[in-house]
Amino acid sequence: MKSRITRISLITAAVLWPSWVFAAEGEQAQGSWFALIFYAVNFLLFVWIVWRYGGPRISQFFRDRSHTIRDIRDRAEKAYQEAQELANRAAQQLRQLEADQRKVMSELDEETNYQIGQMNDAAREAVNRIGHDMEITKVALRDGAQRRLRETMAGAAGRIARELVSRNIQASDQARLLQGFLARIGEEPRQ
Repeated sequence: MKSRITRISLITAAVLWPSWVFAAEGEQAQGSWFALIFYAVNFLLFVWIVWRYGGPRISQFFRDRSHTIRDIRDRAEKAYQEAQELANRAAQQLRQLEADQRKVMSELDEETNYQIGQMNDAAREAVNRIGHDMEITKVALRDGAQRRLRETMAGAAGRIARELVSRNIQASDQARLLQGFLARIGEEPRQ
């Protein structure tokens, strides 16, 4: 390692020695072929030193960096594709959910309409039954009232007849009425 550092120092000093000499001059040169060749040689030595000692490391750095960049780019593209697939799946699931929601809503509407129809039918039947029951009840009440009225009238007629019979009819009248009644009953089967 020390020999490398020593060699690099000597080469750098040799390369830079002429530039120190030219820097000491006070006047500016118009340019000469010697200076051009000197700078070209200096540049070529610089390139050779960089290529010789730094070239493998620089090329390894750029290889590593390009691999890192490719890996990062590949991972980013893969992540983008996965995100795109997830977005597509989410959009598809959202469309499916919307379709399911519309289907469920239509089924609920149909079921609600059906149930409302059933309730309306049941209400109509109940109204008809109540009307029919009311008619039956009305007829039954009328018949019951008529029966009670007849019973009351029959009872009243019986009391009045008893009072009339007991007041106006004598025993002889009773015997004559009884005989006339029996005679009439006897004649009826013959007719």
